[in-house]
Amino acid sequence: MMRTLTLLLATLLALAAPSRQARGQDVLPGAQPLRVVIVHSYNPEYVWTQNINQGVQDALQGLKIAYDVRYMDAKRRPDPDRLRQTAQEILQRIDRLRPQVVITVDDVAQAYLAAPFLKGRADLQVVFCGVNAPLPTYGFPASNASGVRERWHYREGFSLLQKIVPSARSVAFLVDDSESAGYVSDDLLAERSQTGAFALELAGVERIKTFQEWQRRILHYQTAADALALGLYNSLVDERTGQVTHPDDVMAWTNAHNTKPTLGFSDIAKDHDLLCGVLESAHEQGFLAGSMARVVLTRNVPAGDLPVRINNKGIILVNMRTAERLGVQVPYEIIEAAGVVVR
Repeated sequence: MMRTLTLLLATLLALAAPSRQARGQDVLPGAQPLRVVIVHSYNPEYVWTQNINQGVQDALQGLKIAYDVRYMDAKRRPDPDRLRQTAQEILQRIDRLRPQVVITVDDVAQAYLAAPFLKGRADLQVVFCGVNAPLPTYGFPASNASGVRERWHYREGFSLLQKIVPSARSVAFLVDDSESAGYVSDDLLAERSQTGAFALELAGVERIKTFQEWQRRILHYQTAADALALGLYNSLVDERTGQVTHPDDVMAWTNAHNTKPTLGFSDIAKDHDLLCGVLESAHEQGFLAGSMARVVLTRNVPAGDLPVRINNKGIILVNMRTAERLGVQVPYEIIEAAGVVVR
């Protein structure tokens, strides 16, 4: 009899105790791993994509996570019909896996998947990152969606280049004709309009469709600008084949024919011998998104309750090989302050 009463009392106490998964409280580790789906707009070989994955994993370190990573490959295969089909396939996979959190990376994943199919759903939470478009474009933030807005360090980059090459007065900003490139170009012009002139005058802001047109504009600005700011160049189509030209090939040709100082804004600048840059960090984008996902996973807080974040770390890049090739003397204090020095 006493044993029966003891078991009954223990059961009643357990039922009366507050749930550890109540909103705002930490979730105790369970036997089953938490499931996170990461949906990238681009391909797995892209260094930006790789560093975002690492940032997410670093932020979620210590939790038992089962990751499922999908790639939409929009830079190499930008056809809208194919992207819509890919989004549908990923959506079916999400519905089958039933993850607690979906992390959507860069604008294509928002436009084709998160905004039309994931936003507003009660059964999953969405954390976005790498978003260049104004957030209302996708209806963000939403009840189940928040994340990280991507910012390029234009003003800081132009100032750095002017300090390295004091004679420079003007810069041409060149990007491909992708949707993301349109957003970063708009951001550039908006920042100048809202906060005043940059250290370098804009000699041109160019959105370029083909590799051959890229070549013509690079050659044009050898006499029309003092420096080149090279943003995105992953979607340039070869006019002869109709295929996207690999960014390594784009920059191999550019470096062989360009004599002007070059400035970059993202991680890929480290691999393509640009002279300098104040780079945004893909790892930071991933880490911020992962940190928000961690709150959702461990404290049962809806993503929509979390404030939108924006990257703020600028990594100074200096390429000493390129400086030597161009005959540029980089001040020692800049080399000392740089987070990345390529020798």
